[in-house]
Amino acid sequence: MNWLKDPFNRMFLTEEERALLNRMDLDELLEELEKRLREQTEQHDGGGYWIGRGGVSPFGHSGQHPAGFRIGGSGGGRSAIQIAEQRQFRNYRHDLTLDIRQIEVALKGLRQLNRTGPEDELDLDKTIDATAKNAGDIDLIWRRSRKNKVKLLLLMDVGGSMDPFAHLCSLLFSAAHRSTHFKDFQYYYFHNCIYDYVYKDIQRRDAVSTDYLLHTVEPDYKVILVGDAWMAPSELNSIYGAIYYYERNYKPGIIRLKQIADHFSHCVWLNPESTNYWNEPSIVMIKRIFPMFELSIEGLQKAVKKLIVKH
Repeated sequence: MNWLKDPFNRMFLTEEERALLNRMDLDELLEELEKRLREQTEQHDGGGYWIGRGGVSPFGHSGQHPAGFRIGGSGGGRSAIQIAEQRQFRNYRHDLTLDIRQIEVALKGLRQLNRTGPEDELDLDKTIDATAKNAGDIDLIWRRSRKNKVKLLLLMDVGGSMDPFAHLCSLLFSAAHRSTHFKDFQYYYFHNCIYDYVYKDIQRRDAVSTDYLLHTVEPDYKVILVGDAWMAPSELNSIYGAIYYYERNYKPGIIRLKQIADHFSHCVWLNPESTNYWNEPSIVMIKRIFPMFELSIEGLQKAVKKLIVKH
């Protein structure tokens, strides 16, 4: 493990060369990994067979294999089918107070104010008019107050490749959490993709089934999904594609995302990753399901406009 942690110079392949590499499904990978663990006796770098670093082997880390089993190290190509390490996830903070004013202002663009409830607000113009017509005797005219009818559902990717964007996501979460103008606000976490469960508290794995969410949350909620959308295509397309091993999904992630898009009338995806990488296969697939915008003030403003457009 100490050897796997050490830095080193890794090789780089062209897209054509990477496409020639042999790909195995998860069961084949696990079987082959057990075999190589029994056979290997020393460290190895830059090769194509042993558990190592920087080569084209499907086992190890920092290599160029497009569908391997990452062991140690950090994600480079973000296309591993499975990861052998303890995953520590943290909820986004909701108590940040700095630099969130612009985000709060952007989110206020979601407001749809209607006059509802009891007549508890003084209508000043009509009161003045009625009082003048009443020869100066005060005639108070009341009206229903304007309240925001928008309900917001925030679904957030956390951990792994989202760690570099944790502060930015916490700012967004803080702004949404502090907002008092939504009729209802709900939030859940996921990792990489939404599978059979989402989490109210991902550290404690306080899980809610995706099916239950779709049955209990009304279609008129405005839905904002936040994530880099960058993963191995098998994570989107496969049963048991969930990259963290304590969750075994029985429906592919791509199906779950389509269910969300079909159930809710207004959905957008905010991506903190640079648009330079939005041609990655998994990002392209998700962009076909959800309108995708950058996680920036300008991107958030565009997303809000998309959410308030009548279908």
